[in-house]
Amino acid sequence: MASESDSDESHAEVKRVTIRIFISHESAEIAAANLEAHGIKYWITSDDGGGVLPYLTAPGGVRLLVRASNAEAAIALLNAPVSPAEINQIETEAAASAPPETAHLKKLAMGQIGFGILSGIVVGILLCLLYQWIENLGTKTYYHHVHGKVDKEWIYRNGYVAEFSEDRNLDGVMDRWVNYDERGEINRSEYDNNFDGKADETWTYSNGAPATMEKDTDFNGVPDWFCTYKYGLLQQTDMKPNGSKFTTTREIYQNGVLTEIWRDGDGNGHFKEVVRYDPFFNPINTNITTAFKLLTPISN
Repeated sequence: MASESDSDESHAEVKRVTIRIFISHESAEIAAANLEAHGIKYWITSDDGGGVLPYLTAPGGVRLLVRASNAEAAIALLNAPVSPAEINQIETEAAASAPPETAHLKKLAMGQIGFGILSGIVVGILLCLLYQWIENLGTKTYYHHVHGKVDKEWIYRNGYVAEFSEDRNLDGVMDRWVNYDERGEINRSEYDNNFDGKADETWTYSNGAPATMEKDTDFNGVPDWFCTYKYGLLQQTDMKPNGSKFTTTREIYQNGVLTEIWRDGDGNGHFKEVVRYDPFFNPINTNITTAFKLLTPISN
């Protein structure tokens, strides 16, 4: 079995994606055995200390990961029902690998026993896969409690996490919401930062990395802070106070590092001042007339 501790491939070198989330290690290992039998490398991860703390398995689930390049084939393999022809092929290959028939009855009996054991294992695996598939059907909800209160909630659909919500200040009302796509990858998150029951900060994601962010900094119900990302790195931030169609302040980034700030002095959309910076956030030009501070955090 592979794990996150494998030394031959690091996460930075090979992109891994979660293809399925199970409620137990046993279910994950059965599916992993099917992948291994077809030559697909896999990893199994969980937040329960490798099974040492089983009560932590349910909230986060047991995740089965493969290389991103193998994800489509692995999902198709796990979703495909096993046909009678495949079972017959397995049994035929098992019979072909048995010792050749000889006049020694003892050897013949041992070959039959070995074939019977192998057939039993195959049938057992198929039954377990069928049970695991049925077990993951439908919608399931899991909760985490603090001092008797629910502070986190996970919703799974057909074995994949679909929604997550959190009560960060433990007032009984959720103030963070996360949505996931059909593969269990995050695609949207929202925050209620002033705890009034309304989202005032929204993130969108592409391939699990931030793509855009909108924030209502004065909590008047209208976003006024807009950020764009590429490959998870901040590219640009625009400040449009109180829903104005004109940008009053723009920050430009390269590789996540601030390089320029454009400022509109009269609010008509024409930038009057451009300040450029070196990689150490030192201004290159000297025409700064007023002090200001950086608007945007590098990441969420």
